[in-house]
This record gives sequence, structure tokens and C-alpha cells, in this order.
Amino acid sequence: MLLLRKQTDSEQDIDEEDLSEEAPEEEEEKLYCAKCGRLITKGTWRISMSGGHEHTFFNPSGMIFKLFCFKEAPGVRGQGAPSSEFTWFKGYKWQVVHCASCSKQMGWRFMGSRAPRVFFALIQSKLINRKPE
Repeated sequence: MLLLRKQTDSEQDIDEEDLSEEAPEEEEEKLYCAKCGRLITKGTWRISMSGGHEHTFFNPSGMIFKLFCFKEAPGVRGQGAPSSEFTWFKGYKWQVVHCASCSKQMGWRFMGSRAPRVFFALIQSKLINRKPE
């Protein structure tokens, strides 16, 4: 047998207060150019490529880059023709990308024939997670 009891006014007030104090929504992570503050990409666009979101690679000159992969990066612009030489992601050609505002190199756009057809590998040290004031 199920017994129901009427809620008192004080209990009702507490319940309404509890409902109004819902956890605030997390703010979307935004990543900006460390030099000029332009919005480059967002945390929701992180993707895993070749087993991870983060990678460390070196180029033919021996320079080491810590990279984060993203499916979109509207704050960058490509420069030069795509190349398949010394690609870090098999089956993809790369193109250098720069900040669309200050022209600082931000990383590379990778283009291939399989999904995802385009993604961005951005240099960790060129990104900050809060807009400079």
C-alpha cells in the first residue's frame, strides 16, 4: 500500500530553491592566438587522429612541435600549396596555417581522402585559453 502525504509550505519552499540552484552550465572552452588574441578554435572541436588528440612531432630541420588536433579552426588561414612530403599523418597532405589577424604560424591544415577529409594540427604553445585583455 502506497501512502502519500501533503508537502508542507516550508518543504515546498526548499524544493523550489533546490530547483533554482541548478549547476551552472560549463562555459565553452575557446582557444585564442597567444600573440594577438584572435579566436582560433574551440574545445568542442577537438578530435583524435592516429590514436590521440595530442601529438609531438619533429620536422626535417629537427624542430619539435607539440600539437593538438581539431576538426575546425576558423581563426586560421592557409598559405602555400598542400604537400605530402614528410607528412605526420599518413594519407594526408599538409598546408601551413597562420593566424588570420596577426599572421603568426599556428600549425597545419591536413587534407585527405578519408574521414575526416580536413583537420587542423595546431601548435600548443601558440594557443591560450583566455582572451588577452
